[in-house]
Amino acid sequence: MDGHLQKISDLINDKNEFLVKLRCENFFDSEEYETIKRVLVDNVKIWKKDGNVPIDDVVAIMELINQLAGGSRFFDEETAIKIEDACIEIEAIITELI
Repeated sequence: MDGHLQKISDLINDKNEFLVKLRCENFFDSEEYETIKRVLVDNVKIWKKDGNVPIDDVVAIMELINQLAGGSRFFDEETAIKIEDACIEIEAIITELI
């Protein structure tokens, strides 16, 4: 990283990115998910060290988990598996804060 911590909430809430594609197009963008996961891992390390998690990031993470856990009856089997795996991974990353 370049010394500037990317806000996970900005990444998750981008109007043209991961959650929009997931909700509106029933498309799981693996590249964008990997970026979210990488940034989340970087943030969790700092949050744990600082003992502080920004509220807007908490809300964004909750929305991400909610969308992943909620699923959709319109996903094909392969996409549904990716989404379930992503939900499990995100929850495991968040558990690192404990």
